[in-house]
Amino acid sequence: MKLFMCLSFMVLCVLAKAQNAYVDSLGDRLKKETDTRQIVMIQQQMADWYRSNEQYQEAVDMAELSLESARKTSDNQLYIVKTYQILANIYANTDDYEQSQQYIDNALKIAEENVETLPFAYAYYAEAILRNTIYDSENAVKSLLEALSKIPDIEQEPLLASRIYYQLYAVYSEWGDDEKSYDYAQKSIEFADKSGNKNQLANSYTVLAVVYASLYYKQKEKTALDNAMLFSDKAIDLYRNFPGQVAANTYGIARMNKASYYLRYFDLQDTEIQQEIRQNVDEILNMKQLLAGSSYLIANGYGILSELARQNNDLQGAENYLMQAYLLMQAQKTPDYHTLANIVSTLSEIYAFLGDFEKAYKFQREATDYNNLLFDEKKNENTKRLEAQYQLKNKDKEVQQLKDKAETHKKQNYLLFGLIGLGITGAFFMFRSYHFNLRYSLAREKQLGAERQEAEIQLKYEQEEQARLKAEQQLMELQHQKLQDEVMANQLHLQHKNEVLQQIKEKLSGDGSVNIRQVLKEESLIDNDFEKAKFHIQELHPQFFKMLNEKSKQKLTSLDLKYCAYLYLGMNTKQIADLLNVEAKSVRMTKYRLKQKFDLDTETDLVGYLKNIAAPLLTTT
Repeated sequence: MKLFMCLSFMVLCVLAKAQNAYVDSLGDRLKKETDTRQIVMIQQQMADWYRSNEQYQEAVDMAELSLESARKTSDNQLYIVKTYQILANIYANTDDYEQSQQYIDNALKIAEENVETLPFAYAYYAEAILRNTIYDSENAVKSLLEALSKIPDIEQEPLLASRIYYQLYAVYSEWGDDEKSYDYAQKSIEFADKSGNKNQLANSYTVLAVVYASLYYKQKEKTALDNAMLFSDKAIDLYRNFPGQVAANTYGIARMNKASYYLRYFDLQDTEIQQEIRQNVDEILNMKQLLAGSSYLIANGYGILSELARQNNDLQGAENYLMQAYLLMQAQKTPDYHTLANIVSTLSEIYAFLGDFEKAYKFQREATDYNNLLFDEKKNENTKRLEAQYQLKNKDKEVQQLKDKAETHKKQNYLLFGLIGLGITGAFFMFRSYHFNLRYSLAREKQLGAERQEAEIQLKYEQEEQARLKAEQQLMELQHQKLQDEVMANQLHLQHKNEVLQQIKEKLSGDGSVNIRQVLKEESLIDNDFEKAKFHIQELHPQFFKMLNEKSKQKLTSLDLKYCAYLYLGMNTKQIADLLNVEAKSVRMTKYRLKQKFDLDTETDLVGYLKNIAAPLLTTT
């Protein structure tokens, strides 16, 4: 064990030195270089390296130095646009959408002043990154295709081409289009290889592996799985063979994906497969220092080891791995609530299985708290993205209006010049003057008609945009309601677990013996029923319970509403009795009282009556 720890430390030191040595070599070149263009290119390369390694402040500082250097010469307009593109991408990565848009506007302004089209390619690429970040995928694709069209010779700009294809892969992968995802991932590899940028090539290998893994999941063809492992290994080999040129998080993601493929698609009874999983995860865990900005990778590594321990019925080991992940994520300045919620939920399951219900209850409550925080975080992020989308659309609208005004002004100038010409020659050619004036009037009338039609179209577009924004707001409200329903369902579950725990304590304090295994077995069955009920409760329209109260002739208690939900979901008397820990007779009496409260006769089926109430609500969701 000591020898392994020493070797791990030595590997970590070597990797850290390799990362620093690469940057130091660029820094040494920068100090010796006297040509301004070469200085700008090295500074941009260093800024891009810092960005890839999520060292954003260093990336900003170096990019600003590059911008300062590029401005010293009059013929470096393209380099200025490239630097603006890097800065725009950095701020998009850090969710500063306003600052990112400002640099994009600067890049577009310079591009418009140039005869060459290549500056537009970099500006549109930066715009695509921002649009993709704020989930404006359709316009991101338009910007990416526009960027491709502005590259005069794609062979001369292989790195930009590879990054454009990489982003196109990302969009089509999100849309579930495996065919286009595969094509764009292949093109990204082709141009990344030509560019010599090893980090971009490693990223491209990794996403092609993801495409093959997706194809295997859908088609179960072994060659697809073999290719997923092959291209993951290619990305890993680049990190080893070109020290410092591949970002640590790129390498970590490739290792994590490979471990996940083994865990999902291979036989875990095979000790060699288990060893492969541990080896890949250990590689990630040995890079804690280099992956300080990507702690979620370390936490996921512990999660994979925990799942492997559970497969081997080593619950103590699974608990230890999850606790390490839990402590790691809690120590972060910016908590990852999604990862934390998954960790504590799994810990709750393990402690419940071990019979430590107090800890199970504690961690389940934490899961609820983290889910609430995650919801608030996502709500704030969505609000911020919607605002950015709205501002971008307003900007696009303003740009189009300016273009229209410029075109109109241009036409008006032409008309004015025509009038001047008519005035000069009017004394000599009266008939011609009249003829030209008539043509001018007709053209003016047509122009006004076109402007009026454009105004009507613009008004219609604004109305449609308002309707779309309203629909998005309603969707967010519905999602908010569903999350609230999930929290309510979790609280009901926790309340039931607490009651069971109290009953066990009371029985243990008495004289009678308690069969703990039987109680846990019954609770496991109840959990299965509850999970099914919980899923359907979340899908119920939030107006369902309100309609129940309106239909009832007497006030319904919260227990009455719970019975109504379970009956609507098709649960029988025994299932409800087990879930609520009551006698079947009590369930039948409650159903009888509910029929009385709804003023139903003995012939009317209560379940059918509840489904009739929910039917119109479900058709509107």
